[in-house]
Amino acid sequence: MFSSLRACVCSSNAQTRQNTLAIVRRSSNPRLAYLATHAIHDGSQKIRAEAAEAILEMTQKHIAARAETIESLRDTLCHNPDILLVVTEALRVLAEEHKYLVTALREALEHYESHHRPEVVEAAMLLASDLESSLFDQATLKRGKLTHAMFDILSGDCEPRFVPFLYIAMCHPEMRRRLVPKISACRDRAFFAEFIRSHWMTRDPSIRKNLVYIRSIDWLDDGFEAAFNLPPDVATMMPGWLLSLGLPAGQKVALLLNCLIVDNPAANRAAVWALVELDTPASTVALESIAGHENPSLGRIAQMELQRRSRLGRQVQKRPETRGRPDEWVALLERSNLKEDFEEFWQNFEHIQPALARSTGHYALKYISGFSNQLQSKLLSQNAADRFRAIRLALTLNIARQFERDIFASANDRTPEIRAEAMSALGQLGGETSRRILERGLGDAIDSVQAAAINALDAMGSKRRDELVLPKIDSDNADVRAAAVRCLLKMRVPASAAALIQMMSDPRSDHRCAALWIVDQLRLATIAPRVLKIAQNDPDPRIARIAMHVAGRLQRDPAQLNSKPEEAGALPRQEVTA
Repeated sequence: MFSSLRACVCSSNAQTRQNTLAIVRRSSNPRLAYLATHAIHDGSQKIRAEAAEAILEMTQKHIAARAETIESLRDTLCHNPDILLVVTEALRVLAEEHKYLVTALREALEHYESHHRPEVVEAAMLLASDLESSLFDQATLKRGKLTHAMFDILSGDCEPRFVPFLYIAMCHPEMRRRLVPKISACRDRAFFAEFIRSHWMTRDPSIRKNLVYIRSIDWLDDGFEAAFNLPPDVATMMPGWLLSLGLPAGQKVALLLNCLIVDNPAANRAAVWALVELDTPASTVALESIAGHENPSLGRIAQMELQRRSRLGRQVQKRPETRGRPDEWVALLERSNLKEDFEEFWQNFEHIQPALARSTGHYALKYISGFSNQLQSKLLSQNAADRFRAIRLALTLNIARQFERDIFASANDRTPEIRAEAMSALGQLGGETSRRILERGLGDAIDSVQAAAINALDAMGSKRRDELVLPKIDSDNADVRAAAVRCLLKMRVPASAAALIQMMSDPRSDHRCAALWIVDQLRLATIAPRVLKIAQNDPDPRIARIAMHVAGRLQRDPAQLNSKPEEAGALPRQEVTA
């Protein structure tokens, strides 16, 4: 048949050539892919189009059949030599078919400028690990055309089948600049399941180092979605995948703690080891909370790592360049592994222990040359990311008061994230001007800004106007509602107790979760029976699991349980049970 097909594909009769392509396409035999490659240069546009479609269809069927065959062979747990010979032969045939298909695609890509068929590029993208050198050809004109074709193919939603290509394309700047925003904005669970499942590709250092350019993912904004709704095998891989991304260290810790809530021992263990590898102050606090975990093996891992970090902290020695500096400032530099340099702090201030940063951060203005001027230039930068990061640095080091006017201006920034961060900074500044801006922030169109304004007013303390916050306890946004209820509970406003009880029974899972957060934050021990009831009866297993952890913390804290409600931050019993 092969010799006949070779002769027919070169026939002078167009119908014969088209019929030959139909046979090749129906057979889906990768050994015949070279015939489709030959036909892609045909003089007839119809035949060229059908040849390109045949190449794409053969590639898709080969990938599916290859994955199915390998999966079935993996399930063969027999050590019989005859069966093993059959398995070996099947793998050999697969390898040969794969080689034929890759060779045909490589040739079709080499002549892309003569046919311009996007189906060929799409087929090559599906086998990107074998065709990287051809897809990203060094010839400037040809490479530009291929890149344009790849962007057109990826113009829709993120598709799981292109995940291997995305990992490889991240190594090339012209692709990375377009792919990072696309991945960041994606919310497709199936895509990220495949993205995490293919994380083994980051064993290649050139691929791994480029994942740090992914600094935010909208899908991860709801940490429960990522932790609870992935297949069990993917959930186990998720902690390692998170470490390779460029997400803020605090967000990584929060997501890893969510992985500890799911009923998946392998994922729980992977999350603890990821926290061990993520050596930051936030991860240390997280490990301290895990030290008393209900699973003894996880608790032992956390305890051993905490002991190791404690020993390293005691071994700190003064550097020569820090002689004559206050001991607490030297401790901050040493424990955070920083130098007296603005860029060092700018890039790594998340690694500073929060309590130490708040108490000694002001020394940065005194001992780091040009720190104040450089931070002010960042606050006034045209780049929104720089302005956002500058406010966070000022907040972390507790030096927001030195940049009061710039932070006042940031409260009107066009970027919602910067306005929200400015609200938090105003809470640290205090004063009547800050209070007026925060009260105005309660009416902002963006929910995150409203929540930040409420929390900042709460942090400022005295002269809180409960009539401004009270309407927010009916907000549709869980964060705004939780911030308002928490603030009013601390102000002893009676309506807040009823609002908390309503949140705990709200049909929306994010509101129930926020209510549990309030109970945990304020250690409302008198509501422990209600929390236990949620743990036993909530229809959402995620919320039930969280409630079980909150109830466990309330019960394990005898000081809180035996203290007066006022000392524990709880409400009077009659208000809670109303």
